[in-house]
Amino acid sequence: MPKYSVKKPFTILVAVILVLVLGFVSLTGIQTDLLPAMNLPYLMVITTYPGASPEQVEADVTKPLENALSTLNGVKNVTSQSNENYSLLFLEYQDDTDMDSAMVKASTAVNQLGDALPDMASTPTLMEISPDMMATQYIAVDYDGMDIYELSDYVSENVLPQLERVDGVASVSTTGLVEKSVQITLDQEKIDAVNDKLLVKVSDRLADAKKELDANKKKINDGMKELDAAQAQLDAGKAQLNSQKADVTTQLRDAITELDKQIPELEKKIASLQTDLDEANRKLEDAKNTSTTLPEVTLPIDDALFASCKTVLAAYDPQYNADALPANLAEAKSDLNKMGAMVNSIDRADAAIRQRAADEGLLEQNMTVEQTAAYLDAQYAAMSARIQALEVEIASLQDSLNNTEDESERADLQAQIDAKRAEQAQDQAVIDGNAARRARVSELSGNLSTLSTAKVALQNATTLLTARQEAETALNDGMQPLQQTLNDTAAALRDQLTKAQEMLTQLNEQRDKLQKMLASLGDEAVDPAMADMAVQLLLSGTEAQLQLGEFQVSSGKTQLEAGKTQLEAAQEEYESAREEALKSANLNQLLNMTTLQQLIYAQNFSMPAGYIEGGDGDDNRYIVKVGDAFADADELKSMVLCNIDGIGDVRLSDVAEVEMTDNADDAYAKVDKNRAVLLSLYKSSTSSTSTVSNASSAAMETMMAENEGLHLTPIMDQGDYIKLIVNSVLSNLIEGAALAIIVLALFLKDLRPTIVVAISMPLSVLFAIVLMYFTGITFNILSLSGLALGVGMLVDNSVVVIENIYRLRGRGVPAARASVQGARQVAGSIISSTLTTICVFLPLVFTTGMVRELLSDMAWTITFSLLASLVVALTVVPCAGSTVLKKQKDIKHPLFDKVLNGYEKLLRFCLRRKAVPLALAIALLGVSVWRVATMGIVMIPDMSSNQLTITVNVPDDTAKEDAFATADSVMDAVMTVDGVDTVGAMSGGSSDMVAMAGGNAAADNTTFTYYVLLGDKAPKAKVVEQEIYGKTADLNCEIEVNSNGMMDMSALSGSGIEVDLYGSELNDLAAAGKQVMALMEGIDGIQNVTDGQGAGDAEINITIDKDKAMRMGLTVAQVYQQIAAKLTTTTTAQTPVAIDGSTMNVQISNNLDPMTKENMMDMTFTTSVMAADGTTETGTCTLGDMATCVMDATGTTTTGTCTLGDIASWTTGTAPDSITSENQTRYISVTADAVEGTNTTTETRALEKKLNEFAASDEMPEGCSFYMGGGSEINGMVVDQMGQWMFLALPFVYLVMVAQFQSLLSPFIVLFTIPLAFTGGLLGLLLTGQQLTMISLMGFIVLMGTVVNNGIVFVDYANQLRMGGMERRAALVATGKTRMRPILMTTLTTVLAMLQLVFSGDMASQLMSGMAIVIICGLSYATLMTLYIVPILYDILFKKPPLNVDIGSDEDLDDIPDDAAEFIAAQSSAAQPQPEA
Repeated sequence: MPKYSVKKPFTILVAVILVLVLGFVSLTGIQTDLLPAMNLPYLMVITTYPGASPEQVEADVTKPLENALSTLNGVKNVTSQSNENYSLLFLEYQDDTDMDSAMVKASTAVNQLGDALPDMASTPTLMEISPDMMATQYIAVDYDGMDIYELSDYVSENVLPQLERVDGVASVSTTGLVEKSVQITLDQEKIDAVNDKLLVKVSDRLADAKKELDANKKKINDGMKELDAAQAQLDAGKAQLNSQKADVTTQLRDAITELDKQIPELEKKIASLQTDLDEANRKLEDAKNTSTTLPEVTLPIDDALFASCKTVLAAYDPQYNADALPANLAEAKSDLNKMGAMVNSIDRADAAIRQRAADEGLLEQNMTVEQTAAYLDAQYAAMSARIQALEVEIASLQDSLNNTEDESERADLQAQIDAKRAEQAQDQAVIDGNAARRARVSELSGNLSTLSTAKVALQNATTLLTARQEAETALNDGMQPLQQTLNDTAAALRDQLTKAQEMLTQLNEQRDKLQKMLASLGDEAVDPAMADMAVQLLLSGTEAQLQLGEFQVSSGKTQLEAGKTQLEAAQEEYESAREEALKSANLNQLLNMTTLQQLIYAQNFSMPAGYIEGGDGDDNRYIVKVGDAFADADELKSMVLCNIDGIGDVRLSDVAEVEMTDNADDAYAKVDKNRAVLLSLYKSSTSSTSTVSNASSAAMETMMAENEGLHLTPIMDQGDYIKLIVNSVLSNLIEGAALAIIVLALFLKDLRPTIVVAISMPLSVLFAIVLMYFTGITFNILSLSGLALGVGMLVDNSVVVIENIYRLRGRGVPAARASVQGARQVAGSIISSTLTTICVFLPLVFTTGMVRELLSDMAWTITFSLLASLVVALTVVPCAGSTVLKKQKDIKHPLFDKVLNGYEKLLRFCLRRKAVPLALAIALLGVSVWRVATMGIVMIPDMSSNQLTITVNVPDDTAKEDAFATADSVMDAVMTVDGVDTVGAMSGGSSDMVAMAGGNAAADNTTFTYYVLLGDKAPKAKVVEQEIYGKTADLNCEIEVNSNGMMDMSALSGSGIEVDLYGSELNDLAAAGKQVMALMEGIDGIQNVTDGQGAGDAEINITIDKDKAMRMGLTVAQVYQQIAAKLTTTTTAQTPVAIDGSTMNVQISNNLDPMTKENMMDMTFTTSVMAADGTTETGTCTLGDMATCVMDATGTTTTGTCTLGDIASWTTGTAPDSITSENQTRYISVTADAVEGTNTTTETRALEKKLNEFAASDEMPEGCSFYMGGGSEINGMVVDQMGQWMFLALPFVYLVMVAQFQSLLSPFIVLFTIPLAFTGGLLGLLLTGQQLTMISLMGFIVLMGTVVNNGIVFVDYANQLRMGGMERRAALVATGKTRMRPILMTTLTTVLAMLQLVFSGDMASQLMSGMAIVIICGLSYATLMTLYIVPILYDILFKKPPLNVDIGSDEDLDDIPDDAAEFIAAQSSAAQPQPEA
């Protein structure tokens, strides 16, 4: 390769130009991000469950999800967190898992849960955890002169659309944006007003019955008075009877006269009784023929919809039975059982349709039938419009084609026409291809719409008809006693009439007899017997009249008393029936949140039903859309709920308050004490963070320039981090390169070879960037740091080559030959040294997790840099050297010659006294290893930037107003800190997972996040942090300030001390947590100890007597369901409404009968008990005083009561605010921080010792165990991975050197420098006070590959000299003197290039300083070891000269037997004829 490059310089020039062009193109096109593209094996599942407690969330949501997801292929660990209102699950997969496939499988498993999750729970949201989840920018928006309402409208209409259109922006979420909604609150006063109207109709019927009862009562009272008067007359008649016996004749006449008077009166009485009897019979007939009915209810369904619904049911219900369903609306009204059967049939048909759509593959991914239909219709409309637009364009192009004669232009126009026709045909093909599917989906969607509308209508009709029937039944039951009274009255009147008629006949007969007797008394001859008979007859007639009167009075009293008793019973039945009728005849049964939700969804409906043709003369095809959404709030208010005969339409505004509400005061969002809207901007996973940040910043600048008064302030911008890092790395790269060139110039004292090396540096960097671009590696903090690290090493190969060429040139070798021979002489050693450095990164493929994801970019970048430098050193450097070194200068190096002489003397001494330097090196190694072993390790070093975050937590029971006041106080305090430029604050945590997933959990107004921007001349972030702590110390809140510039990276690495306690019982875990907290607080280096358990909510535990409840037909689950439904007072309608152009959610609230601690035991439950004859009796009971239904043998129902103590008991307690589990085992985490100046790892070791003693004692609750997690777990994993990396890298390095030295022993001489180099790195960390981090461990790995380079050069050259015939020690001394300059040059170039990372205070330097210190100190110490210890070890181990296989010179290699010539000669001799004998 060197020979070719020297002979073909222009080929090398072309290659250089090509690298330059590709390098600059790659440099402009490569993406820039904060962190490497990491494929983290984690999925997060978020499920909101509004109103649910943590225990309820765990039981109803978390457990089913854990059971479904824990068995998925590749899942290694499942961690869950059950909080109030939502559940979080974290799935950890195997490191080599395809996360796209894992996402699909997890989504399928979640979808298969179906009805296993509660109805109130949202659909679980799956998210792949990656750095892209973190916001790219937080932007504060305010506008001079605008209040929060105007600002919200302006942001929604102007700012958000423009930011969302920025290329690379995936989404923009908001905090503090006022969102309007429609609030529907059921109003009891309005409902009572409607109920009063309804009750008026019911009362009219009741009033008629009441009038009848009052009239009969009056008649009974009047009859009693008349009977009392008649009794008095009878008593007087008996007294007069004795005095009348004196004068028989007079008495007879008087009796006859009295009979003449009584008979007409009796006849009148008979006529009156007949009239009363006729009236009673008429009323009785009216009562029988007139059934008490309530006003007719208009069913919210028509015949057409009913018939359509039955058609759909016949087609799709797998259990369809026409006989079990109503044949028409009339039958539906009369048979509620059939109406209920039809609702069940609708549910089955709905499920069958949806399943059929899924089976036929008609649905779009994650879409329902309705959504798919809407999507296909929108697609058809868009493509149809596009086809028409293309037709217009084709017509225009055709006109242009017809009007031009230019052939080229015609060809171009024709090509455009053909292209558009092809595009038109393609769109038409899509339309035609989807036509059958679209028609089928539209058909199914229409069927579902029909079923949904019919179901809602039937359910509402069932509610209305049931209430009406119950009221009618109650009224008719109340009329039965009245009818019975009328029957009894009519019978009594008929009996009295019969007796009166019989008495009239007897009186007429007696009057005739008395008249005959009186006539016969006037005759002269009177028979005494006849006279006595007449007197007797007269007296007997009078007595008979008296007896008749007494009988009539007694009978009348008896009948009236019976009628009075019946009347009182009828009065009681009437009052009971009236109460039941009034109770049933009200709207409360119809008006509930579920019914309103369904009605609003059904009425706010618009859906394409299908297509129709235009008909004759119209070739168009029209989409038929049915329904339209609500246009404004007034239309929603006037929505008809039902129609009642005699009352009319009952509208939503008649029973509820409908008003516009907003969340202006629900969340906290301010910038510099002013109300503002905060935007969180997220980039797409395929976009560059830097590009998106720059593009969004440019868009914001444009908006502010166009709108004076608009302020868009980025309060957190990852782009700023990237700019700082890029600028830092570029400055380090340039400064390091400059220092390396200066070193070359000082050592060589010649500008020409320095220029050659200077040219190789940018060329190697550009070559590496080209490789990075084509392998997909982005510019990030780690890859750029690797590039900066590579700058110092990539000149090593060029330095070795140019120095050797320069040395040969100084010995008089011609320039071209010196270039070729100089490169060839060291080619083996630089190839080996490059391969050894690269080989230390090969074990990266065996690492997993965070180590691999974070460090792979750095490893590849260093590899690309070294490969580029190797190619440049073997091609460009010899080519350039043969050109620039044609003229040789005689340059003296007197100072360096003195150094060489001193080195020679010291080396000879060390070769004679080997034990001294070896003992010293081993002693230093032992001391440094022992000291570092006691050090701790952290994942990522502390860094700071000009952006700080503050998390403020106020007590959980703090009122919202007080919490906001505290937040204002924190804002005021932070604003007074020196150096603070801008402060933005918002309620909620900085990484709210529920909000990130689009959940609608209640706003967290006990946690506030502040983003602080520091000015250009601000003090260091740590100083500002301490001042913030000081100024907020007296506030009633907990404050945590994070000045770490790499917040995202620290979040991935874990931090602090964490002890995970595992167990099944929450009480045992809580007790163990308190004991572990006490242990941790007893360690001096640990602070801020917490178990993460908040105060929790006060709870009431209701224990149901299962036996008592079951006797009433209730289970504990049913009691729970009804209580849970009662406690749900707010719901959101399934469909939003568009009000004045804005889409708003509809919130429905029902606080008509709120449940409280005082009245919860009065909650009513419906009970059902099966009778002996198989029928079911229903009733009601309360939670605190249930009715116990007991059936006797006849099937009748008797009711009794039970006390609260018989059926339930309740206690109060405290519920946990969060429940965490790992692999379905509950645990709590006790966390703490290390005190400033101490190390997490060392404190963890001390804590673990105490925990082991605690676990071995009896104090640990039974069933509990502990595990050290958090930062210590991750740090242990990192140490294990890096240790494995180093262990595997060592054999690779050894094998490369075996290939180079052709010896199994020689590599051990060089390998011994690795632990010695580690000594230098460890001493460097101790002297600078640096902690051992993952980045500094990476420095040790890099050191393994680089430290052997000088040893390889040394041993390789020594072997060459010995093979040339030199004695061993002489060869070692000569090698040391010859190779000292390139060794020192390569070492100094690497060291000086990395010095900027140590002394610069920017973010990149803070991250990489640990690695830089390890490499600088380790390489410097190893160089010393290479110059002294390697010769000593060589002298000890390499007694025999190196193996040299003599195969002759290069010319001799071509001098081999000509096999073909020999075969031809043999064949020729065989063909010659033999001479005859």
